Amino acid sequence: MPFADAFSGEITETMVYAAIADVLDPELDESLVKLGFIDHVRIDGGNVTVAFKLPTYWCAPNFAYLMAADLRAKVLAIPGVHTAHILLQDHCTDEEINASINTDKSFTEAFPDEAHDNLEELRQIFLRKGFLMRQDMLLRKLQKAGVGEETLLALRVADLAIDEATQCATITTPRQVIHLERTAQSAQAYLRRAALLGLHQGPRDLLFIDDHGQAIPPGGLQHYLRQSRSVRMNIMFNTIFCSDMFQTRYGSGEKKF
Repeated sequence: MPFADAFSGEITETMVYAAIADVLDPELDESLVKLGFIDHVRIDGGNVTVAFKLPTYWCAPNFAYLMAADLRAKVLAIPGVHTAHILLQDHCTDEEINASINTDKSFTEAFPDEAHDNLEELRQIFLRKGFLMRQDMLLRKLQKAGVGEETLLALRVADLAIDEATQCATITTPRQVIHLERTAQSAQAYLRRAALLGLHQGPRDLLFIDDHGQAIPPGGLQHYLRQSRSVRMNIMFNTIFCSDMFQTRYGSGEKKF
């Protein structure tokens, strides 16, 4: 018997927020929950509705569709959920997206005259950008701690330990152990992006590789970091802009869970 069919408990708002906690705004590489974009959750037995809003009325429909599709998939995976209704609000294409997402239609079916994007390719593009941003932050913190290029490029996945309780990431090198405070979430996000992209296969893999899984060449770290910095700054600018636009449009709101 499937686990969802065997589940006899009550579906709670906490369960729903936990399930959707890692659904990202692809352009900002941040959780919709953390950004405060989730407007409300309603539960009626095994039927769950999740409503969300975006910073502007004209946010790209392909991005909005990706978010709606990911929200629905996460909600449907909760044990005991029979139907998931996703409601995009105050958006120029909310009627088309809501009707399509909730009847299992594709993006191309929703926008037959203008849908040319492969959404999975688009998802991969933004996952790579998120990977580079998180990697750039971690590399620069380690450089600031005095770790040299040769050591950095030799580190393995197993050399990184994350303590979520203390929010500390620890790097073990042949010569020292480095504790990076308030870095656990970003380091964990880096590992998740690498896993989703299929870049890290095991603990002995190189910790720092490019977004196609290739080793960073010796002597090439600074050039590589100049490129990754531009990605990080672009995402950070977009995040600040969109957060300000969202607050202007809806107020500060309440970020739950």
